[in-house]
Amino acid sequence: MISTEDKLLTQLHFVLNSIPFAILLEDKYRCLQFVNQNFCRLFSIPAQPEQMVGADCAEAAQAVACMFKDPQLFLTNIQKVVGELKPVYKELVELADGRLYLRDYLPLFQNDQLEGHLWLYYDYTDSHQMEHQMAHLKQFYEKILHNVPADIVAFDKEHRYLFVNQNGIANPSVRDWLIGKDDFDYIKFRGKDIQIAETRRAFFNSVLAEKQPKEFVEEIEDKQQHKRYVLRRMQPILDDHNDIDLVVGYGIDITSIKNAERLLRQKEKNIAQVADLLSVVVIVIDEDYNVVFTNPAYESLFGYPPQEVIGQKLNSLAIDNLDFIIKDFELYKNTRYVDSAQKVYQFKDKYGFTKHVTYSFTPYVSTDVNELNFAVFFNDVSDQYFAVSELQKIIEKERRLNELKSGFVNIVSHELRTPLSVIQSSAEIMEMLNDANQISQEHIRLHTNRIVNEVHGMHNLMEELLLVSKIESGKIEFRPYPQDLVNFVEVLLHERYSPFADGRTITLEIKGKPRLIEFDRMMMNHILNNLISNAFKYSNGKKTPRLRLRFTERSVCIIIADYGIGIPAKDRQKLFKAFARASNTDGIKGTGLGLLVAKYFIDFHKAPMRLKSKLNKGTCMVLELTEKRPANAHHSIDRR
Repeated sequence: MISTEDKLLTQLHFVLNSIPFAILLEDKYRCLQFVNQNFCRLFSIPAQPEQMVGADCAEAAQAVACMFKDPQLFLTNIQKVVGELKPVYKELVELADGRLYLRDYLPLFQNDQLEGHLWLYYDYTDSHQMEHQMAHLKQFYEKILHNVPADIVAFDKEHRYLFVNQNGIANPSVRDWLIGKDDFDYIKFRGKDIQIAETRRAFFNSVLAEKQPKEFVEEIEDKQQHKRYVLRRMQPILDDHNDIDLVVGYGIDITSIKNAERLLRQKEKNIAQVADLLSVVVIVIDEDYNVVFTNPAYESLFGYPPQEVIGQKLNSLAIDNLDFIIKDFELYKNTRYVDSAQKVYQFKDKYGFTKHVTYSFTPYVSTDVNELNFAVFFNDVSDQYFAVSELQKIIEKERRLNELKSGFVNIVSHELRTPLSVIQSSAEIMEMLNDANQISQEHIRLHTNRIVNEVHGMHNLMEELLLVSKIESGKIEFRPYPQDLVNFVEVLLHERYSPFADGRTITLEIKGKPRLIEFDRMMMNHILNNLISNAFKYSNGKKTPRLRLRFTERSVCIIIADYGIGIPAKDRQKLFKAFARASNTDGIKGTGLGLLVAKYFIDFHKAPMRLKSKLNKGTCMVLELTEKRPANAHHSIDRR
């Protein structure tokens, strides 16, 4: 049975063989009493630790001395240490293969009598390399910190110096002296005003209390009693528990910046005086979009005196919404990009007159408050813009007239030639039959109908041409007023499309709650006649077209859909131009003027128009009339 003592001894051997360093225990005669497994591995001893007990350690040292870089030094040091019988700690020994070990020696006494010697070896190779690297890094970072063109310091929580670079204190002996001391010691050493230390201490304490970085500008005098300004900033470094571990501070000499700011302030005053004389409107806006300055030209352009807008937000400039300027400012803040392209902005002034201005801005840092400002410039170009706009209208009108002239030549050569030929042939036939005494009432009726139909077609063409001419010359007056749109459409359908010439009829569908809608009666009559007749004309032999009025809260949609030939995608862009027709309308009569006139009248109503079409499936036209009156001003219609 294993005794408790044997069990403890076994456990002790297990522990000593498992610890990560080599152990050797000798008696006072240097006879080996114990060695662990790591010791055997260190000296490449093939035997088990138990087999070495009783060996002569002096002889064993001679046997393994060759493993060390300097075998003789190894043996000499062992003899010296054993001879002196004094503890030795962390003695560096180097092996021949380059490994490094730290050796501890401890003489063992009992009742002042030597009982033995204890040797411990620690593998120091990796640690030594790490210490070497750390020393190199320390020199590297110190070299950087010492050459940074700023005062770099580190404080403990008591505001004592832990580090200061040579830019902060050039004298190395003074730097060494300062470590562990505070600003009161340093100010006293330099013979400066104690108020400097008190200000720094108060600033340091506020950083400790708030655990946030802070900065202030310190005004001091140099050796020549010249005033200098230093921007000082302190950054608390927090540990894993959010407690302050140390505080890092740096200082930058900003004397030249301060002097430049002083000169810049003087320049700003001069510029402000010049700005007062400019005809261009200058508005200075701070980072929070408050107006901090505007020149007298503001009143001449916008109609309000500068004192009414200074101190107000940008969007309170007594003109239209200025979100587009704010977007430009935000873009600059995020990207530091300034769009140099001049923008034209339209607004109404205090008296309701429409004006056009070019707009640009320049960002700069205000020296008064050291923050970003924007100088915005407005230049009144209303006269130039009006002149250009009128010129563009003239050019566009000339272009359309040229198109009409060219189209008119084509229409005369094609659309008028055919009906004239029909009229002429019908007249000649009736004349020949009459001369031969063979004309009958049936012949007269047939040829007279042909002549009347062709004259009617020519009359419609002339009417459309005259209508386009009136529109182009501005002789058509837009006269909208609230009307019953449903009744208007019902009358139109009853008079013209009940039924259509081919016998088909069209049904009116109404969605929503009908009410009075503002529109020009003559123009709406032309718009609907054109769209509905096209729906019938281009769907011959197909299902009846559909007409729907859909009333919503703010508008009414007029939807006309057919199941006809559709419009090719390539032709849709030109449909509303003079004499333009789709490429798949051969054999179907038309002048290409109906949709042009309809589009003119639709534009008078400022009504968006959408077209959906699928070849050989049909076309859907959607016209939306938007109400300009408040929603609560609707006049509903009782249709009971």
